[in-house]
Amino acid sequence: MSSGSRYRWPVLWAAFLTYLLDSYDLIVLAIAMPVLLKVLNMTLPEGGLLGSATMLGAMAGSVLFGLIAENYGRRFALVLALVWLGIGMGAVYFIHSWGEWMVLRLVTGIAIGGIWGPCAALIAEHWAPEYRGRASSFVYSSFAVGAVLASLVGRLVLHMDWQILFLIGTVSIPAVLLVLRLIPADPAGRVAVGDGSPGKRRVGIGAIFEGGLAKITLMATLVSIINLAGYWGAAYWIPTFLTQERGLSLTTMAGFSMVMYVGMFFGFQFFGMISDRLGRRRGMIAAFVTTAAAVAVYIIVTNPVFLFWWGMFVGFSLCGAGGILGAYYAELFPEHLRAYAGGFCWNMGRIGAVVAPYTIGYIGKMYGLQTGLALTCVVYLLGAAMLLFLPETLQRGQK
Repeated sequence: MSSGSRYRWPVLWAAFLTYLLDSYDLIVLAIAMPVLLKVLNMTLPEGGLLGSATMLGAMAGSVLFGLIAENYGRRFALVLALVWLGIGMGAVYFIHSWGEWMVLRLVTGIAIGGIWGPCAALIAEHWAPEYRGRASSFVYSSFAVGAVLASLVGRLVLHMDWQILFLIGTVSIPAVLLVLRLIPADPAGRVAVGDGSPGKRRVGIGAIFEGGLAKITLMATLVSIINLAGYWGAAYWIPTFLTQERGLSLTTMAGFSMVMYVGMFFGFQFFGMISDRLGRRRGMIAAFVTTAAAVAVYIIVTNPVFLFWWGMFVGFSLCGAGGILGAYYAELFPEHLRAYAGGFCWNMGRIGAVVAPYTIGYIGKMYGLQTGLALTCVVYLLGAAMLLFLPETLQRGQK
């Protein structure tokens, strides 16, 4: 049985590179934040709002670029998003106030949110269902690579010129040439030509809520909200928990993120393989339950050295469901809506990424971070239960 189209490997590597650049551009803000707070004379809440503006932009971008992908071509959407990203990253040299940064991160966030959906749709198009979970998980494992890359670059350049950290993100513009070479042009029948002309009818903003799709769209979005709330609730506060409540030194914790992201990269591959063998829902349920158990260890165990290295296993499970979602969302929706629907459901889940760090932090202030992390475990178990209300898709044999 064929594992996909003849373009499957070039598309895989193009999508991996594209999402790596997307992830880098998302994460550099956090890496540069200590410097930005001083340069712009910002308060902590103002710095947090820059991250929120990025997330809001990503939500809007999922709609804009989703519609561009379905109506004008998925390759074209990726190319446009990469150019947009590069311009947004290079523009840091021309802005000098908090207000300007808010606008810039909102606008850049639109492009950041425009890449996930087209990548998922292209993988689904070129990889057979039996391999789609692994292919999708490999593409999105570039998030871990992008995070490590941003951390390494930050260590090298922040003490010299923090703007270089953002300037490197402009490499997404020349990367367009590689994407154009590796990804084939969209079939003529997929590109909309408008009503009244031969060809595909245009996809409108409400398409993913029509024809009985509303329930699937809403449930899939809720799963994303829970997934991203769990991730950002755990990943954001575990380092602080280990230093404040388990006694690890700040020097030791400097390498914690690296340990976690290494585990994360391999976790993507493992759970992607599970989803191809046992089904999408079972793979994601396994990832959610494993993460809940892994985070619970922080609450039960007190040995700080063990907990530092345990971060590799937490990272291993933390994004396991996120990679599978690329294949799952593509299979939940009709082929002509895959880029729009997948990007919408994933990026609207960023609501969880905005709410969770504040909520866990507030609970941590009132009752201790141990209680906050316990809530994260509950969130993941809730996500596992919610998946039971969505159908399994692996056996559909969609192409």
